Amino acid sequence: MNHSVELIVLHTIKYTESSLLVYAYTDLFGRQTYLLRGARTTKNHGVAAHFFPLHILEAEVYHKKGASIQYIKEFHSKNSLQSIRTNLYKSTIALFLGEVLYKTIKEEEPNATLHRFLSDAIMELDLLTCGVANFHLYFITHLCAHLGYAPDLNYHPEHSPLFDLPQGFFVPAWAASNLACSPELSILLHRFSTSPCASSAASIPLNATQRNDYVDAIIRYLSFHLNTPLELKSPKVLQQIWRNT
Repeated sequence: MNHSVELIVLHTIKYTESSLLVYAYTDLFGRQTYLLRGARTTKNHGVAAHFFPLHILEAEVYHKKGASIQYIKEFHSKNSLQSIRTNLYKSTIALFLGEVLYKTIKEEEPNATLHRFLSDAIMELDLLTCGVANFHLYFITHLCAHLGYAPDLNYHPEHSPLFDLPQGFFVPAWAASNLACSPELSILLHRFSTSPCASSAASIPLNATQRNDYVDAIIRYLSFHLNTPLELKSPKVLQQIWRNT
């Protein structure tokens, strides 16, 4: 059956000599895998370039009930996302976030709240003119809540200063497990969790090492609660790009 969907590109891989497999998050069907036939032929030169991480597309797709791979018939960009495509820092963040979403979202069912969060955040990233370096930290923190693992915001500098990854809330030092965050990371988690938007989180002063440590903590948090290790390649790219900021 044919459907009109809004899809967010998460990841792509080459399929046969001429086609492309597109892993996407859609408004109607949640996570889906689509085959885009002929996307890599000389005749269709440039088609594959539309399927970069976090690109939002409106597409006509064919769905067959029970099939593991569906089909894209037609598509066009909903938004150009010009700065994400051309800005090295933003495109690297998009690569990282696309991989995180690809590894964490598995449900093949609609979730309007999650889809809205993703599309709004992508547009915010594209429009940001400052504070880009903190965007992915804000995003992955708030993604935890949409995945069902929202950190409890019971932080208190004296009574519960450490965020314990397994328990998902802040605890006193005597009750912390060996997987608890440091005091510095715990404060950052609370600040990003309570930031209402990415632009407000942009003012949190951090260096490259602090950002890398924070990413590592959130990835460990998600890995623990998803009960599967998130083996990501893109954080190394992030570290190289942001090492001097």
